[in-house]
Amino acid sequence: MGLRSWLELPAGYWDLSYEDPIRLEIREKVAYQTMLDNEEIIADMELSDLVPRIYERQNDNVITHSITNDDCASFVAPQDGFSRGVNSIFSFDLTSSDFTFEADHIIGNYPLVYSSADALILAEKSWDSWWFWNSDDSDEATNIHMFDISDSGTTEYIASGRVDGTIQNQFSLSEYQGVLRVASTEGQWGRWWLDNPEPMTSNVVTLQPITDATGHTTLEQIGIIEGIAPNETIWSARFVEDRAYIVTFENMDPLWTIDLSDPTNPTIMGELKIPGVSTYIHPISDNTLLTIGMGPADLETGEGLDWSNVRLSLFDVSDFTNPLETTTLTISPVEDENNPCWSWSSSEATYEHKAFQYWAPKSMLAVPMNTYTSGYYDYEARTYVECQREWVSKLMITNVTETSLTAYGEVDHSEFYDSEQYWWNSYNIRRSIFMGDYIYAISANGITATNLTTMENSASIHLDYQNPYENYYWIMEDATEETAEEESSSEESDGEDKPMEDDGSAPNAN
Repeated sequence: MGLRSWLELPAGYWDLSYEDPIRLEIREKVAYQTMLDNEEIIADMELSDLVPRIYERQNDNVITHSITNDDCASFVAPQDGFSRGVNSIFSFDLTSSDFTFEADHIIGNYPLVYSSADALILAEKSWDSWWFWNSDDSDEATNIHMFDISDSGTTEYIASGRVDGTIQNQFSLSEYQGVLRVASTEGQWGRWWLDNPEPMTSNVVTLQPITDATGHTTLEQIGIIEGIAPNETIWSARFVEDRAYIVTFENMDPLWTIDLSDPTNPTIMGELKIPGVSTYIHPISDNTLLTIGMGPADLETGEGLDWSNVRLSLFDVSDFTNPLETTTLTISPVEDENNPCWSWSSSEATYEHKAFQYWAPKSMLAVPMNTYTSGYYDYEARTYVECQREWVSKLMITNVTETSLTAYGEVDHSEFYDSEQYWWNSYNIRRSIFMGDYIYAISANGITATNLTTMENSASIHLDYQNPYENYYWIMEDATEETAEEESSSEESDGEDKPMEDDGSAPNAN
């Protein structure tokens, strides 16, 4: 269609010094012309060229459904931002024999999604200043869009708003009794293009839909705690009714407890500084938090992070003004941690909550972990030591009470993998689920069912290994062979030298 979402800067632009003011002038002129060109193209387009469609397959037939009513009444475009995508929220009955749907749409890009029983929240980075990085007012911000989903089968757009900073994940969002709560960090981008950028800092903001005299509704800030933990960023957050918990980190891990009972006056109640960091917070009761993260790299100073294992922690928050860490447990997929061939281990659960499987009826937590042996440098012998390749993929199971963490057992998927497989493929146990007296573990090469009483393998399925790069290499090798054959054929075509014809593509011979 010819629309451009980038700037086609002239070649000379890149030869100018970064501080040269002409660079800014060129960017502004090119940006302005690009917008004019895009507006002209859009003016000549039909609505059908812009709006997405839905395709329904019925046996061999494909039915196209329009998502507009000829007036785009179900579409909303925020006043701020330069997003170019369309986010659609569909409601339909899975039990119906006919495909019918109700939909709402909002212009936006790559949102995080949070849902309560009554509200669906979309949060996306604001890109309204991306044209002009040198602008002093180009602070990073997050656009928030709120939809009402309290009526089953329908969605209704409520309002949009904006908070300063960016958010970590969907746990940095919450809706409770009509109030939206957001935990954000400003300055994560560093704003390296400014001489003296403001230090990184975090906020907890409360917002509520407010309708003005003209009938226009927006999400307006009604309360804020700002300036939390300068030079630190939020690593995890959790909202529980009228309470909030956030963990910030630079070299030490503070756990902050925040009272949200008065949304117009959120208040920090307590702070606990401990070594390491928590990347995910899981409430197991009103008085206890279970977290996963990493311990300190330096045990004496408590600073830095130890990436060689995973640390589980329990926090007592019964006294909201004085949170306490009651116990920790370090878990690792290998027993001989002093062997230098085992230099690290990791868990997807430290950054993906779906891999964190806590089952309250059995008071058990399952965390996948993996590692592999690798060579290391022996500084005393001044030589590199090769280690026999071995991959370990395990599901570590822990007994959890409000006051204790105890290793219970493990499910081992290491037998599904061998040293001949490429190390960059995923050998991790990705997901697990407690079902009755068993726990099921799923990885790329196998599925196991383990009895939780005996911790014996009750059944397993080995999945055929598939190298995701195999077809890629085959295509590349085939393309290389074809190119070589063409070049060889061209060289041997008639054995005569021919002059190059000037078709406008030959280099200048002067």
